[in-house]
Amino acid sequence: MTEWPLIIFTLLVQGSVGLTVFTAIAMFSDSNKQKPAAGLSAMLVAFIAGALGLMASTAHLGYPLNAFHALTHFGSSWLSREIVFASLYLAVLGLATLIALVKKRVIPLLLLIAAVLGLIDIFCMSAIYVHASVVTWMHFNTYVMFFGCALSLGAVAALWVLPEQLVRKVMVMAVLVLVGATLVRLLEQPLYMSYLANAGISDVVTFPHQPLVAFKEQSVLRLTAWIALVAGSCLLALSLRSARIAKGLLALGGGLVLVAEILLRFSFFSIN
Repeated sequence: MTEWPLIIFTLLVQGSVGLTVFTAIAMFSDSNKQKPAAGLSAMLVAFIAGALGLMASTAHLGYPLNAFHALTHFGSSWLSREIVFASLYLAVLGLATLIALVKKRVIPLLLLIAAVLGLIDIFCMSAIYVHASVVTWMHFNTYVMFFGCALSLGAVAALWVLPEQLVRKVMVMAVLVLVGATLVRLLEQPLYMSYLANAGISDVVTFPHQPLVAFKEQSVLRLTAWIALVAGSCLLALSLRSARIAKGLLALGGGLVLVAEILLRFSFFSIN
């Protein structure tokens, strides 16, 4: 089973949150926070991506109004918590973007609040799958992959859409975060593979589908994704070797990271 609405939803929302995090950092480090164009393009991209992601998520619910019913179980349901924090994240980000558009003034504190809400939302999003009855999801690896994806896509998006004066303030941090997140994800994989091996031995039964079989069948896909992710990270690092950012390497490296995240997420949701 491959859930395309969930693939689109999770990637767009996580990328949106990652971009908001880097934009907030850039704005706090900018001495001229009153510049109307500074950070606005990134805020618009983050808001649109988050909004499109939430729209895609309703397709998975079958009936969009089911989202309102899910809110009634905030105290016991990770899905309810995820919907609440996703809505709060988008509302605060939308308010910050609207103020920047109308008042010609960016409020970094609002961006910071939105970023925190977004990170909480990703935690809740991860917990939904960790607590689901699918053996390939029920591991700390899900948290690592989701937060790693947010940081990776956020770093790439920040380098792509932030204005040059702000890119200069976060470019080294963005690349270091991207490389660090990639290394953490790679180092965590042996633990995850060991967990899956033990799960296979114990004949864990989840649903009628076969997540372990599907996981093994996609080994080439995952290897391709990891190679693309590592190569993209290296190219992005190389793009910062000189005083001027190498636009070609930036585009190619970022593209490889994006393709890698799509392939990894496709593999994550392919459980049949």
